[in-house]
Amino acid sequence: MQIYNILKQVREQRNFEIADVANASKISLSSLEKIESGEKDPSFNQIENLAKTYGVQPYLFYDANSPNIPEGLTDFRRTTPSPAKISPAGFRRIWTSEAIAGFANQLLEVTGYQRPPWTNEPLRGNISLERATKLRNFFDSWFSNKELGFGFLGSDEHCFLSGLRIFIELTGITININDAPPEDFIGFYNSNPNETPSIFVNRKIASKKAQLFTLVHELAHHLLDKDGISNPFRAKNQIERRCNEFAAEFIAPMESFQLLVEKHISRSNQNAIELINIISSKSLLSRYATAIRLKEAGYLKDADLKQWIKINSNLYFALREEKLEESESAGSGGQVHAKRLSELGYLPTYLAATAVRKKIIDRIDVQQGMFLAESIQDKAFSLAKRRVEVAEA
Repeated sequence: MQIYNILKQVREQRNFEIADVANASKISLSSLEKIESGEKDPSFNQIENLAKTYGVQPYLFYDANSPNIPEGLTDFRRTTPSPAKISPAGFRRIWTSEAIAGFANQLLEVTGYQRPPWTNEPLRGNISLERATKLRNFFDSWFSNKELGFGFLGSDEHCFLSGLRIFIELTGITININDAPPEDFIGFYNSNPNETPSIFVNRKIASKKAQLFTLVHELAHHLLDKDGISNPFRAKNQIERRCNEFAAEFIAPMESFQLLVEKHISRSNQNAIELINIISSKSLLSRYATAIRLKEAGYLKDADLKQWIKINSNLYFALREEKLEESESAGSGGQVHAKRLSELGYLPTYLAATAVRKKIIDRIDVQQGMFLAESIQDKAFSLAKRRVEVAEA
């Protein structure tokens, strides 16, 4: 098979628009169209760039057989989940996450890391509301003994999210909190052979509260063993609704949520929007999740909820607005190594530090394997080690 036919087939199997591929691969659209039509032969650099864009090895383009690329993650944003059609930038974030998870899995084996005994039970079971309540009680008990040692700074939701992600990671799940095109996904759960399971949370437009909800939503995907991309704030099928119910019950258990509402409802003057804003400000839920929870608890009429959703129909604008408000109150971000640690995950960073200390791998291996620059490795290793050791105790 001619290379131009293979290049076109690979693009079509990835469900990429040719203009998106041109932009991602730094090849002009006219040149790429000529390459795919057979009018022009691709250069070596163009082949390399296209391979990176498609997430394949360059030799695939020279195979005599028709390419057979595995389907991407399931798209749970749809009413009927099916293989996802997302941008090259979105796929690149998935492949990066897979690379980190694969590196972490290798390090688990070579370092002989033993998970702490408390990790044997908490993430087993279904995603019933009862299960969410039990898991929250377990986490609260665990976190109350660790929070001071972690030394987290910031809002309640930031500290809660930071503690929860370490709690989950020590069970063997890699968590990446990073930027990605929001139109592609707000989060995803992925599990492959020879990789640790991984959860990705898109921080691009999401506030800490929205990130927290997304994290627990994706944890529910892990419990269900359902790999795929999600937008928890637009649940269109039963699986997404179940994951949202689990997340809401974990983050805002109904009994304590009702007590909170009763304490503050008089301040709302029976105004639905004001009630949503007040309860969101007093809880770990974003405004969108608060609106749904108030409806579930019987404090918001169906018509009021529909009106609020209509007003906030531009989901990305609503999420971004909440994030901007959060940024204004919090000020500038943290140090570079701490930010990178959040992007890559505590588990792979701690395992990399252990492997370097034992001279199993070197710092270049770490940079290539999990994209942690040598210049910030020492600080990232130190922070990950300190917090993981607190979590293990």
